[in-house]
Amino acid sequence: MFDLSILIQQVVYGLVIGSSYVLMAAGFSLIWGIMGVLNLAHGEFYMLGAYIAYYACSLLGFNPLLSTLVAMVGVFSFGVIFERALLSPLYGRKGWEMSTVLITVGASILIQNGALVIFGEKYKGLPMYFDGEVEIWKIFLSYDRLVVFLVGCFLIAFLWYLMKYTRVGMAMRAVSQNREGAYLTGINVHKVFYIAFGLSAAFAAAGGALLAPIFFVYPTVGAGPLLMAFAIVIFGGFGSVKGAIVAGFMVGVFESLVVLIISSAWKDVFVFILVIIVLTLRPRGLFGIQ
Repeated sequence: MFDLSILIQQVVYGLVIGSSYVLMAAGFSLIWGIMGVLNLAHGEFYMLGAYIAYYACSLLGFNPLLSTLVAMVGVFSFGVIFERALLSPLYGRKGWEMSTVLITVGASILIQNGALVIFGEKYKGLPMYFDGEVEIWKIFLSYDRLVVFLVGCFLIAFLWYLMKYTRVGMAMRAVSQNREGAYLTGINVHKVFYIAFGLSAAFAAAGGALLAPIFFVYPTVGAGPLLMAFAIVIFGGFGSVKGAIVAGFMVGVFESLVVLIISSAWKDVFVFILVIIVLTLRPRGLFGIQ
């Protein structure tokens, strides 16, 4: 039905988009697994990262990698302040889980409207970071998409290394497994919380910054990625960063193939059909705790 090279090219495009999905979903899953917080303002961190990268490039003349780093650092700091100011006072109180959901919904609306006032309603677009394309075995890939994929994979590998082999990562895993036990062993649980939340925000910002030249930037740009991240986290298993990584790439490839075979208008529909099928067969997701 299709030339093999076209099919492979769509798979590659899916991996590129999947890498940005993973950055969103891994952070979303991270704070659920560690903190038990369902952050419905996560899409706004993506949006803020995109805006910071946009202005860092267009006004300050920073290169793409530096713009992404600036976006990550800026939104990490914002995420730490967000967690300390809005979420930290709620921990341990009666019904605090639902309170954090309501707080993040309210914060999402506030941040969106703040962005609308500050940045305006007009869509902003960056020119491509890099001109040209590369050909590998009859597969054509623009330099921008290649950079998104490579930087995304680097950040994913960094998160994996951080979680598995560093003291901070070990503390995060200890808190996710047994919060009270981690506290009794001397781990500063509140410090782990704000570092995890800041990292989650920074990875969402990286996704927005990397995709700024491919998609437009506007105040509600984070809504779509948030919905997709939520689906991926359910697909991979709530609280499982490994599940978010695997499911993110799978969804990116699946979505790209749906666009090739059927239509781009149906891609989200088929993604959620896939998620429903997986949850019917495996209610806890691919890597959810049994």
